[in-house]
Amino acid sequence: MRREYDKYHLINVFCSVVDHGSLSKAAKHLGLSTPTVSKTLAQLEQALGQVLLNRTTRAIAVTDAGRIAYQKGQKIISSFTELEDQVAEAATLTRGKLKITFPETLGLKVFSHICNDFQKAFPDFSLELIFSPYHLDLIEDDIDIAFRVWETLPDCQFYAQPLFSIRPIFIAAPTYLEEHGCPKSIAELSQHNIMLTRLDGLEDGWSIDGKFYQFNGNLISNKTFHTRAATLNGNGIAKLPSYFCQRDIKKGRLVEVLPDLERKDKTVGAIYKVKRKDSKKIDVFLNFAQERLQEYDFSLFDE
Repeated sequence: MRREYDKYHLINVFCSVVDHGSLSKAAKHLGLSTPTVSKTLAQLEQALGQVLLNRTTRAIAVTDAGRIAYQKGQKIISSFTELEDQVAEAATLTRGKLKITFPETLGLKVFSHICNDFQKAFPDFSLELIFSPYHLDLIEDDIDIAFRVWETLPDCQFYAQPLFSIRPIFIAAPTYLEEHGCPKSIAELSQHNIMLTRLDGLEDGWSIDGKFYQFNGNLISNKTFHTRAATLNGNGIAKLPSYFCQRDIKKGRLVEVLPDLERKDKTVGAIYKVKRKDSKKIDVFLNFAQERLQEYDFSLFDE
């Protein structure tokens, strides 16, 4: 409900009174009581410091100040109506600009292909894509959609759409395991050279049964591709997403270490500022991405 002291409301009531020629007719048109309309007019006159209408029991007469207020008020009402129409239209548009951010590796290997297909299907869309190992701020950086990886969805004021799950695994090259042995437990694993990937935070350990095991290693990289390359080279054991090394495991280039170790999957999903029903362009893009992800062969990820 609009506040009685809202300036647009005051002007709208005043112009309606002039249009209808009486307070009672304007009140009926606006769905208000006649005393409320009279009070609203008094508030506008007080705000402007001028008498706008000379009122009698039978008629109203617009003053010189009232004529100016009416002319300007009509323009304000027309502009606001146009604004309402444009905003309503924007919510239904299947074109426009989207600014989207992705985790760097996932973005380049998976979502860049989806974006290419999307623009081919919807050529009226303009995309600004940011591939970053860091979380950008949706408000400060004016991001429409942020694709994120989370274990537990952070508490925030935005909306989220889970898309698929990823499973972290420990992997090593056969040459490394032949030289250093294959750990049989998380305690033994923590004694090996564990190579880490720094994304938004550094997961330098593993919690299980309430105990935290610290990892130590001679490599910390912000690029998952480099960590994988170092693992293939036999430099140590790495913790990487399962999809990132499926082909290497199938071809025998890498071996999963402690495959039965208890672990918690992570979720890849989209975070956005407005409800999908209120932004057609966000809804169209996410629907397209969800359909493509259902078809995506993650075993090809590391090609």
